[in-house]
Amino acid sequence: MPRETGSPGFSGNRLKEAREARLLTPLALSEMVGVTRASISAYEHGKHNPSLEILERIATVLKLKTEFFLQPDEPPQKEVVFERSRSSTTKAARTRARHRRTWLRKTMQYLTQFVEIPQPNIPDFALMPNSWASTSRSQIEAMARDARRYWKMQDGPIGNVTLLAENNGIIVCLIPMNADKLDAFSLWDPADGRPYIALGSDTQSAFRTRFTIAHELAHLILHKNLSDSETQDPTTLKTLERQADQFAASFLTPASAFSDDVRVPTLEQFRMLKPRWKTSIKMMIHRASELDIINREEARRLYISYNRRGWNISEPLDETEKYEKPRLPRKVFETIVDSGILQAEQIAAALPFDPEDIEELAVLPGGYLYEESPFSWAVRELNSGFTSH
Repeated sequence: MPRETGSPGFSGNRLKEAREARLLTPLALSEMVGVTRASISAYEHGKHNPSLEILERIATVLKLKTEFFLQPDEPPQKEVVFERSRSSTTKAARTRARHRRTWLRKTMQYLTQFVEIPQPNIPDFALMPNSWASTSRSQIEAMARDARRYWKMQDGPIGNVTLLAENNGIIVCLIPMNADKLDAFSLWDPADGRPYIALGSDTQSAFRTRFTIAHELAHLILHKNLSDSETQDPTTLKTLERQADQFAASFLTPASAFSDDVRVPTLEQFRMLKPRWKTSIKMMIHRASELDIINREEARRLYISYNRRGWNISEPLDETEKYEKPRLPRKVFETIVDSGILQAEQIAAALPFDPEDIEELAVLPGGYLYEESPFSWAVRELNSGFTSH
């Protein structure tokens, strides 16, 4: 059946991307737009183009400009993504998060026409394919130490791990993951050659977030050369996750400096060290055991006492420590706007995304691009006439 010509250049792949980014099923979208589910399927599979009127309704419901759906498809590229969970329950959340991270990449590609950002400066310690299984804990410890030396760091606590990543060309973004078992992911993007770390904006304490950044940094440094098939294997992924945890602990708490600080390995001692090292008490107990500061039985007793105090649910200082928020995307926006290169409204007009999406991804204050999203009133009108799922 020939394709309808109501919307020349319409991309079914873009429609699917937008729908998945909004966590909508084909049925939910069809009811919100006022067409059949079969029509949505036909649009996504390139069998039909929607009329201009339907395209405008789709764009309004999905809070994207019509230009988004008319962008040419990008050639397929293989990307290796490191995620904490690959369970079926997080598949929709993972897909949504990946799409939104791609939107940030496209936003940054547009903005970096006007300003420069740090180029990737990552130590080349990447494990070769099939060598990960034979890599020992002591080797991981050495690589974490060498990473600090590469970045000319001392062995003390790291003031801001997120800023360290950004200063070395890693783009860090906050994305609502909408999944308990998915709190972050990282990848080297084949489209622009940049490393990205996406953090869940709806989970974790400030201390846990720092560990997560270091964990994802480990993947970017150690596992860059691994294939997608290797990371898809559950047994392999478990090993890679363990290596990333080992690297993160070693990177955040170097053996010599941390050991010198742990004079009396008690829960109270670790509580006092928490604001200095900015890591969780649970991680410090594990690290002390790993470094033989305490033996297995001492660690067991500490964990029992830790749980009895309820710290497995919420540790001391978790509610008071400020989160390390990404600064790089916001700084790029502010540099362009404050220097008069472009106005905020001009940036919003040039991009096919909803300003609220851009503000969220770039950690901009609400209303920075528009006081109210231009889609808000239209979505309210549509929702008054259609039922979503």
